[in-house]
Amino acid sequence: MSLVIGIDLDDCITYCPSFFKAMTNAMKDMAEIHIITNREQTPGSEAGIREELDELGIFYHHLVVTGNKAEYILEKGITVYFDDTDEYFLNLPESVTVFKIREPWNFDFENHKWRYNEKTGHNQTAHLGCGDGEKETLKLF
Repeated sequence: MSLVIGIDLDDCITYCPSFFKAMTNAMKDMAEIHIITNREQTPGSEAGIREELDELGIFYHHLVVTGNKAEYILEKGITVYFDDTDEYFLNLPESVTVFKIREPWNFDFENHKWRYNEKTGHNQTAHLGCGDGEKETLKLF
């Protein structure tokens, strides 16, 4: 298959499961589908993720848990990628088409602006609501 699709799980598939269910099932014979997540790896976590994907009706050929999504995308020849967090696709080449999922952690729907972290300049998704006590300054663009 020449079309290789990568899809992030958290705040991507989980934000709009009906779309990804329809898309993955419609594309299963036309594309190789990779589910890519940066969830914490613990004993049994991959089995739990597979169960969650089954419950959501998501079709996939490959599942990977990795903190280095860009490396995996390039290594596997993924040509289309869906994610909600800029840091995972900023360094991908132009040959990878990226679809950014807009959701409440990266977009301020009330003010119609993207959320960014002033310290990094990157899209703000990973630290909102993390409960680590550190306050993040968000800039809306």
